[in-house]
Order: sequence, then C-alpha cells, then structure tokens
Amino acid sequence: MIDQLKAKLNELEEKKSNLKPRIEEIELKRAEELAEINRRYDHMVADASAEVEEFENKILNDFIDLFIKTIMDEFDAKRSTSDYRVTNNFVDFRDQASTIQLFPKELVEKMDKVIKGDPIENIAYEIEKIESTYKRS
Repeated sequence: MIDQLKAKLNELEEKKSNLKPRIEEIELKRAEELAEINRRYDHMVADASAEVEEFENKILNDFIDLFIKTIMDEFDAKRSTSDYRVTNNFVDFRDQASTIQLFPKELVEKMDKVIKGDPIENIAYEIEKIESTYKRS
C-alpha cells in the first residue's frame, strides 16, 4: 500500500514537472495579450486626451500672445512720453492674469516688478525667450 502511494507521489511530481512549461507558456501568452490590450487602450486614451491638450495649449498660447502685446504696448507707451507711469491696461492685465491658474506665475511676478519700479525693458528685451519658453506647440 505504501509503495502504491509512493508511486502516486512520484507520478504527482512528474505531472507537476510536466505542467510547469505549459503554465509558463500560458503566462507568456497572457502577458503578450495584456500588453496588446494596454497598447490599444493607451492609444485610445492618448487620442481622447490630445484634443483637450491641444485646446489647453491654444488657450495658453493666446494668453502668452496677449502678455507679449501688453508688454510691448507698455514699452511703446514708455518710449512715447517723458513722464512714464505704468498704464491702467498693464495693471488690469496683471490683476486678471494672476487669477488665471493656467497663466505662468513667473510672468505675473515679472509684471509685479515693473509695477514696483523695474524698467519695462527688462521684460521687453527678453520677449523672444519668454515666447519660446512658455508657448506650446
């Protein structure tokens, strides 16, 4: 009787050993199929997100364009008068821009410096750098 059970135990070990490669093959196939499904859904998520991201980029770019226009208008106002003071348009833009979460805080800080007395030229001369830093494609 014990010999029969030992034989069955040996048979069990053999079956387990034969099963291992089959399980590994199944696991590999599952991993491949899951990877394919993930790629498909990742692509779908990216496609869905792209439209929103593109819209967000356009809004940010419009804000940056308006910032640049405001800076250049202020720069022109300073050049056209001997008694320069920060214009209401500049202050209004700064106040409104500071409430917009998407608008870069660093640019609001640059405007604050001008309001406190720094020359507008400090910003005007780095407009191209600002544009290339903050505008998105």
